[in-house]
Amino acid sequence: MEETKHTEPAAAGGYNFGTFAGVYTPALLTILGLVMFMRTNFVLGSVGLFHMFLILLVGGSITLATGLSISAIATNTDMGGGGAYYLISRVLGPSFGTSIGLTLFVSQSLAIPFNILGASEAIVSGWPVLRPWFPAINLALGAMIFLLVWKGADWAIKAQYVIMTVLGLSILFFLLGPLGNFSLENLQANWGAAEGVTSLIPYFAIFFPAVTGIMAGVNMSGDLRKPHISIPRGTLYALGTAMGLYLVQIIVSAGCFPREEMIKTPYLILTRNALFGLGFMVLAGVQAATLSTALGWALGAPRVLQSLGVDNVLPGIGMFRAGVGPQNEPRRAIVVVLIIVTPILIWAGISGRNSTGAENSPINAMSELVSLFFLFTYAIINLAAFVESIGANPSFRPRFRYFHWSVAVYGAAACILASFLIDFWLSVVALLVISGLYVWTRFRNLSMTYGDARRGFVYSRIHSLLLQLPLLPLHPKNWRPTIAVLSGDPVRRGALIDYAILFSQRRGILSVIQIIISGDTRHIGERRTPQLQALRKLAQERDWPIFPSVVIAPEFDSALRIILQSHSLDPIRPNIVMMGWPAKAERIPPFFSHLQMIVEDFRRNALVLANERTTFTPQRYDGGTIDIWWQSSAGGSLMTILAYLVQLDRNWRKSVLRIFLPMDKEKVRRIRKVLDAARIEAEIVGLNEEVRLRTVLPKYSSGAELIFIEFPDYSTRDERRQLITHELIKRDLGHLPPCFLVVSNGEADLLA
Repeated sequence: MEETKHTEPAAAGGYNFGTFAGVYTPALLTILGLVMFMRTNFVLGSVGLFHMFLILLVGGSITLATGLSISAIATNTDMGGGGAYYLISRVLGPSFGTSIGLTLFVSQSLAIPFNILGASEAIVSGWPVLRPWFPAINLALGAMIFLLVWKGADWAIKAQYVIMTVLGLSILFFLLGPLGNFSLENLQANWGAAEGVTSLIPYFAIFFPAVTGIMAGVNMSGDLRKPHISIPRGTLYALGTAMGLYLVQIIVSAGCFPREEMIKTPYLILTRNALFGLGFMVLAGVQAATLSTALGWALGAPRVLQSLGVDNVLPGIGMFRAGVGPQNEPRRAIVVVLIIVTPILIWAGISGRNSTGAENSPINAMSELVSLFFLFTYAIINLAAFVESIGANPSFRPRFRYFHWSVAVYGAAACILASFLIDFWLSVVALLVISGLYVWTRFRNLSMTYGDARRGFVYSRIHSLLLQLPLLPLHPKNWRPTIAVLSGDPVRRGALIDYAILFSQRRGILSVIQIIISGDTRHIGERRTPQLQALRKLAQERDWPIFPSVVIAPEFDSALRIILQSHSLDPIRPNIVMMGWPAKAERIPPFFSHLQMIVEDFRRNALVLANERTTFTPQRYDGGTIDIWWQSSAGGSLMTILAYLVQLDRNWRKSVLRIFLPMDKEKVRRIRKVLDAARIEAEIVGLNEEVRLRTVLPKYSSGAELIFIEFPDYSTRDERRQLITHELIKRDLGHLPPCFLVVSNGEADLLA
């Protein structure tokens, strides 16, 4: 038996951060940003505690749905740099990836001055004498942020540890300080909305940037040691921590502060009521929160642009792929972000210099814009997860188990609805821009065809997609079981078709071919039609999701050759030929010849039901084992993928997958590593005795429900040996559960 070693590819550059440093810290610090200190009390005082709960619930649920979608995609693929852009482009393709990648880049670039503006406003709120210097303060803080980013992500991450400490102390001071004023009367007085507030939408737009920070951790994907572990854990832990803190904050504020003060001086009431009168600690906290959030986005946005450059998806964008130093710092992309941020800081500084109240602050205008861009980004992320899940690729086996396509549907729908409620026309413009980018990038690579009626549209799309499919690179991740069943009499051999359906799980195309041997070549078309209609009727009666076909030929060998050459709608052709073991000894030599032709001449996989019974149908049950007798990597991969697909059937979900192989610690370790990388759970059984399948197999697998065995003996051309193999299989496997002999062509890759 031979195995292929699997080793993880070394990262090109990057810092190899862990979960805490690379995901949890930047995500949490980005969530606990400007909104917590500068706008949560303003929103709370305006809408009241009850409606604030609703805003927190909706915003948090949208972000949670997106976090679950990100976790599912991130644990189903090798992560490169570029965060959410990388995930989307690898799931929905370069056209969608490019349009949303640019949207993501712009949204994160806009979030940088948004948070710097909050830090500046906190300073001039504490010292009104500095308000004329508002633009200069903005630019100074921006320069400090970009200096840290220019020095490198490791400097920024180290700075965030200090920031987290300051932020934690600040939150403690402003939460504990006012508790002496907490009363149920205040809580009741702040329960409903303020007079004149008729819609929650503007306030949702102001608050929503508070929960967008999860992207800061995802953006560091190219700098993580184990992104498939760090991204789900760090993202969800950070979101849970932040939502808990926001919940505590709004309850404390509603019970301690008068509504008027929360609306007019949302930040100053925190400093005035700080624990021990240490208001400067709150100022330090708001600086830490806002600047750390700005820092998180300043780290992420250039990396998105660099990832777009690496993929070279737009003319001229490839210049941003180059990085500096061993960690591949995206210096060129940083310059572009700086060019975007600087004029916004100047504009916001001039506007803020003349603003003295929370109601007309430029922060409110920018929060709406930032919210819209992030909502569209989140919507596409959820759409990507939905497409990956509902597309039913067998390779979609995320390690992250707490995901369902309905979660992604909710996340996408909620984001789109919220964006249009916030600003209908701006959302329309944003959709048109994203759609335009999509169409343009698609037009550069693919031609499109449209139909104008329902059937015409479907036909047109099928035609277009079939032409496009050969142009897309073939990758093992997209491998699906496309099975051609040589059924013989489909009524008598219905079990073979039932098993083919079980193996495909509606993830591939299943065709059933009935070959009728007839020496009479007259009127073949007329004689074939009723046979095909009978097969279609049988498929309808038994609810078989198959494409039936009937071939009438004078002899089997030539019919099979013609079928293997022509049975396809290129590029969709069967990659598995499935048949039963011959019952009669005289059919054994031609059977081996056919099997060799299928595998060696036409490079197809073969599945042979070795012990077919005329009255047997596949069991549907909860429990039992599916046994795989592993001999080579190619055969083991195909058998394991088929067994995994069987386990997806709702009646087979509790079945246990067992893999048998000779006791070899190194080999067992390698197979275990392969299964872990493939996100498939299985028991590995090492055998101390020599594996002679037909003698050892009954000892271990007689109680199994389904058995897969590699069949290397198919290649023998010695008729005597073929007949001996036939007798041994008939004798040793005849009384066992269903056994499938498997010959793999190596296309199905468990590590895809």
